[in-house]
Order: sequence, then C-alpha cells, then structure tokens
Amino acid sequence: MGDSSFSSALLTLPLMACLSAAEGVTEPSAHLGRPLGADFELADWEEVSSYFEGLGRESARVLVETVGQTTEGRDFLLATISSEANLARLDEIREAARRMADPRGLGTDERARLVADGVPIVFISCAMHATETAAPQFAMEFAHALATSEESPWKEAREELVVLIAPSLNPDGQDHVVSWYRETVGTPYESTELLKLYQYYSGHDNNRDWFGLTQNETRIVTELLYSVWHPTIYWDVHQQGSSRERFFVPPYRDPLNPNLDSGIIAAIGALGGRALFDLTAEGKTGVSTGVTYDMWWNGGNRNVPVRHNIVGILTEAASVNIASPIFLQPDRLGAPRGLGEYGPSNRFPAPWPGGWWRLRDIIDYELAFGRSLLGSLVREPETWIENAVSAAERAIERGRDGGPRAWLIPSDNRDRAAVRRLVETLLLGGVEVFRATAEFEADGRTWPAETLVLPTAQPYGAHVQDLFEVQRYPEGEPPYDVAGWTLPLLFGVRRVEVMGEFEASLEPVAEAAAAVERFPGSQRGAEDVQNGDVWRRAVAALYAGESAALGTGEKTRGRLRTGADPDDGPSPVEESSDDDPWRELSAPRIGVYAPWRGSMDEGWMRWVLDEFEVPYVRVRNEMLRAGRLEDFLDVLVVPSISGRALDDGRNPGTVHPEYARGLDPEGAVAVEEFVRDGGSLITMGSSAAWAIELFDLPLADVTQGDEAGEFSCPGSVLRALPVEHDLTAGLPASVALFFSRSAAWELDEEADDERELDVLLRYAPTRVLYSGWIREPEVIADRAAWVRAEHGEGEVHLFAFRPQYRGWSQDAFELLFRALFG
Repeated sequence: MGDSSFSSALLTLPLMACLSAAEGVTEPSAHLGRPLGADFELADWEEVSSYFEGLGRESARVLVETVGQTTEGRDFLLATISSEANLARLDEIREAARRMADPRGLGTDERARLVADGVPIVFISCAMHATETAAPQFAMEFAHALATSEESPWKEAREELVVLIAPSLNPDGQDHVVSWYRETVGTPYESTELLKLYQYYSGHDNNRDWFGLTQNETRIVTELLYSVWHPTIYWDVHQQGSSRERFFVPPYRDPLNPNLDSGIIAAIGALGGRALFDLTAEGKTGVSTGVTYDMWWNGGNRNVPVRHNIVGILTEAASVNIASPIFLQPDRLGAPRGLGEYGPSNRFPAPWPGGWWRLRDIIDYELAFGRSLLGSLVREPETWIENAVSAAERAIERGRDGGPRAWLIPSDNRDRAAVRRLVETLLLGGVEVFRATAEFEADGRTWPAETLVLPTAQPYGAHVQDLFEVQRYPEGEPPYDVAGWTLPLLFGVRRVEVMGEFEASLEPVAEAAAAVERFPGSQRGAEDVQNGDVWRRAVAALYAGESAALGTGEKTRGRLRTGADPDDGPSPVEESSDDDPWRELSAPRIGVYAPWRGSMDEGWMRWVLDEFEVPYVRVRNEMLRAGRLEDFLDVLVVPSISGRALDDGRNPGTVHPEYARGLDPEGAVAVEEFVRDGGSLITMGSSAAWAIELFDLPLADVTQGDEAGEFSCPGSVLRALPVEHDLTAGLPASVALFFSRSAAWELDEEADDERELDVLLRYAPTRVLYSGWIREPEVIADRAAWVRAEHGEGEVHLFAFRPQYRGWSQDAFELLFRALFG
C-alpha cells in the first residue's frame, strides 16, 4: 500500500506541474476562436502579434519585445522563450554568446568555462514570404508548447536553450495576403495572385536582401543576429511548390561554397539527418533531403548566417492554395528536384502517396521538425556551442594564416555614397572595418591614410571574403539562379585584395559616414558625376527649379554641375569657361508603370527612385489606355515585364474584370503616340523586347534563337563598356551590371530605318564575365546593352539588363539617371 501511494504521488507531480505552468496561458485556438490551421482560415498580424503579446503577459517563461518597425509601420516582434532562471540571467547569456562568437583573447580556462556553462541560442524566423501562410500559426502553437509543456523535448529545451521566435519576418505582407484571401475566398478568384507586392518594395525578393540590406525587416533581423544575440542555430521556416515532396530538410545539394566552415556544414547535415529519421519514425512521409537547395550563393536569410559561423537550417513544406486545401492524385506528383522518377530514394526514403494536403498538415510537419531540432540540441548542448566557438576560431585562423590577409577600399573611390552604403552593410553584418591613420605598404604598393582596411582574420572574415572575392561557379550543372554577387563590383567600389602580411596603423570605424568623411577630394571631387550624393543634390536642385548639367567637354567631363536658376549665371563651383560643353538636365514628370499584380522589378525601381528622392507617379493600365499621356507625363518608365503581360494583363477569370485588362490596343497605341509627340520611354529587360516590337526597331536579341547556341547566364556580374556619347560622358572605363537571363542586341545594319539609333553601352568584347558563371560568352560579346532610339519627336531608352536589379546594382543606377534626366 505504501509503495502504491508513493508511486501515485510521483505520477501526480508532473501532471500538477504541467497544469500549474499552463494555467492561465491561453491556447492559440482559444485566442483565434477557431481551430488553429483550419481550412480556409488565416490569422492576420493583429491576431498573431496580440497572441504573442498575451503569451508574454501570461507566462513568466516568455519575453515579447517590439524590436523595430516594418516598412509600412507595423510592430516587428521577437519572442524569447526559456526557463524563468535563464530569462533572469538573459544579459549574462547574451554576453557569453557574444564572447564566444569572437573568441580572440580567450584563455584556455575561460573558453572551457564558457563552453561548459553556455546556453545554445536558437533563432526561428517565420513567414519571410507572406504567401507561405502556415508559419505564423505554427509559431503560435510552437511557442505555446515551449512555454507550457512538461513533456520532452519542450521541458528540456526551456532548461537548456534560449529560443527566439520571429513569428513573421514580413508582417506587412501577412496582412496584405490575409486581407486579399478573405476578400476572395469562396469566389472564382480564391487563392489568386494579389494586386500588388506583399512587401512594399521587394515582394518575394525580400529573401534576396540579406547582404544588400535595403529593407527595414532585413536590417532589424541582421542587427539582432550579429550585434545582439549571436545565435548558435538559425531555422528559416519556408514553403515551396505543391506537387513535389511534402517537406525538405538539409543537408543541401552541391555545389558547396568553399568559404563555408566544414564544421558548420557538417552540423547542418547532422541536424537535418536526424530530422529525416525522426519525421520518418513519426510516419511523416514525403520528406526529402539533399535536393533542390544548394549552399553556394550568399544573400538568403539562411545563407548569410552560415557565413557568420551559425548553423543555418532551411525547411520547405509543400504549400496549399494560400489556405485552401488541395487534392493531389499520385500520378500528378513530381520527384524532388535532382532525382528521377517519383519513388523511393536515399534522399527521399518514404514518398507521400498523394491525397488531401491541408494547412494543418504543414503545421504538423513543421512542429515535428521543431521537436526533432530541439531534441537534438538538448541531448548535447555543449557540442553545439563548442562547434560554434571552433568555427569562429577557424575563421580567424584562415584570415591570419592564409590569403587574402585583408581587403582594402582605397580613399580615391569616386562614389563616396556607394562606399558609405557598402561600409554600412558590412557594419550591420557585424564586420570590423578599420581606417588607416597613416600611409602603409601592402603587396609592394603604398596606400595612403584614410584607406579602409577589412582584415580577414576576424570572426566574420568568411562573410567579407564571400562578398568581396570574384565568384567562379564550379563546372557541372548550371546554377539555378545567382552564381556571382561580388558586392564592391555591383556597387562600383574599387577594392584591393592583399595577399601578403602587412603592418598598418588602424583605428576602428564605428559609423559608415565616418568611413568617407575624411576621404581626400577637391571641389571637383564634390561634384563628381559618379558620386551618388551628387546625383541626389542634382535631383533636389532640378525639382526646386534650379539648374543641373552634365559635363561633356574635355574640361567638364566627369562633372555634374548644380546651381541656381541658369539665368543667374554659372554655378558657384563652376570654374571652366562658358564655352565648355555641358548637357543641361531636366526635371521631368516621371511615371512608373505598375501592373495590377505584384511586379518585383517595379518595386525595386520605386526603391531606387525613393532612395534618391526622385518624384514619380505610379501609372496603371487604365491611365495609359485613356491616352493623352503628355497631359501628365514627360517620361514613362516600364520595368521588366513581359510583352504578353503588358498587352494582355492578367488572365480573364483570375481577377475582378476591372483589373484584368492590359494595354493592348489602346494603351500600346497611346505609348507610341506619346513618344512620337516628344515623350520619353525607358524600358528594361522584358519590357525592352516589347518596345522593340512596338516601335519596330532594327534590333535582334542574340541570346534567343538558333544562333544563341547553348548560351546561358542565369545570374552573374558582367562587364560592359560605355560608347562615346554625351549621355555617357564621365562614366568609368568599365561598368559592372547584373545579368539575369537578360538580353543582348545586334543591330540590323541593312534595315531601311532613318531614325537615329545610338548604342550607349556594349557588353565587353573580351572578359565579359566579372563574377559568377556564363556559358558561351562570345554570343553577347561586344553586343549592345543600352540603346537610345529616336521615334518622331521623342526617344526610347532600352536597357537589355535591369539597372535597378534587386537594389544591388548601384554602379548601374547612374545609367538610369542619365536616361531619366538627360
């Protein structure tokens, strides 16, 4: 009897503890007033954020903070979940993580103590892509279980880990997607594409912004990762297409970027491999590994952390139709990318048999992975901390003992705005930047004081190396997307690789502005046409009714003059004689074409114009179909949008009729008449092909057709050369641009066309590839990349590439400005 009573008491204690911890803590379904993950139901940001805020009030194990504002002004939340004891010493845990992320100067005993006493930090990011709708609700259920459950692995995870949850990396987009779905569910337009980008500027490209750091959301998370928390593990929760595997877990497929630490890559594989085992043991079929997603390129929010010695995990669940369930017949299922037929494989051991797939299924798979991840970490927390410290030590050793030793940014760079932006992205990413306080020698050359120095012997040296070096994608299968991204080239910043040891007197740079404020320069340097700050001043002057002019003569070339009203005489900074040639710039009324759907290229165009404070209006199909564009426009900019989408709009039946039509025929005719009567049209990428057809221009794209052979360049940095013209005066000898399935044109010299047609930029005749991968580069060598064509009284600018590409191509922004204002 005594033994029985004792056993009953032991059995009751965990239950009582569980009830005590959960008492007063609202479950997600109770907060929503409906089952979590129900068919045809989504949670908006107010519902999700208020749940987390309530969880923070109700549980002593949860701390919820507003860590910034989104692009549209919503609160960006971060929830920290751990035991009460861990939360009480959070500052200590954070400081220990910071110290281990930079182990320089750690003694043997201190290092051992930090590893033994350290607490692994896990950062979980949800819903980067707002149409991947399950993650915010998964975050609610995951957070509730972690805060209240006394079962494994939740209880152990609270005691051994600190878990950070960003329930949505895109709250703006979450609200837009939810609002549109609620408006259309149960109608013929259910689950159709939104009328706009769900992220104000970047849309789906917000997961391509993690080294450019243009958006509020990426900047917030970047600072949290590399300046505040220094997590051990980063889990990025995503969804993919519907017809292949149900769930992807690491490891990733080849190729592997050589800058990445082998221990971090092995850790990714270990966690993913255990997850494949755990999910399969639970009966979760359709789990794949080692397919589709590689670890080559930088820039995604699971890629950049790996360059910072953080184990970066990506999971991808098969999607539903926003929140509408789907039914998939077995014969409609496709094998994971990289495999053959749909069937068992070492990388896909238990194929899903088909059937219904629901929002709740996605949440269940994500929860199963979460349990596996937490279980792996709590079984041996010291192992993961040791791995992170060792990776940081190896990064420092590689920079100290190998090459390059450092990267330099010389102080004679012409575009100070680009240098400042580059330094700002580096500082946000936790990189150490130094300023030389005296002249020094490196690799047999002398460099002046104010040169910026980035030693590679620093914890995030791999990130520096990966951004600054020239990428060479390995032979084999072509890259899926981005193969090269050398950031200084894209920004138009001269950088120098230092291979040998050197000594220099250095002081740290704390702010980006301080990095360039003491760059040497004369009055001429202050009005250098390649300086983005000078273009900002010129734009402000033009729209304030003052003058601005581009120097085109021998003495004025390379200068951008700004001043008062031209009737008042030369600008105060003007030192040349009155007869030196200048091309007066204008302040046009600019319209940016915006279709009734999300166009990322249009979004990036708006971002560039907003950054440089260029006034514009967004122009819709119906505004162009109305004709008489000259009544409100001088320049029409059409971002890269296919000719079919421009002419036909959206497919009938997929959207309300008032949004479905495109331009054809009235809008296209109105654009042609607008240019013929003196207007200016600027097109790029796919829209340039539409303009070539509309205006019957004698240009042929050599990347298409039989003569293109096997040419391919899905995403790389290429070199182009300016052609002598007033509009190209002062450009550098070579211009870096991003080529992403872009075009290259050949002029038909035999065409009977009397219109003036100027080639302003050509792809380089040799060494066209700067960074990345290209097949058969000779196809585009010396072909036209930027063309200006007269049509009637007006002109058409055609860019074969996208000068505003993802906000990366700062070196090409100036080309756009010359077309706009010249």
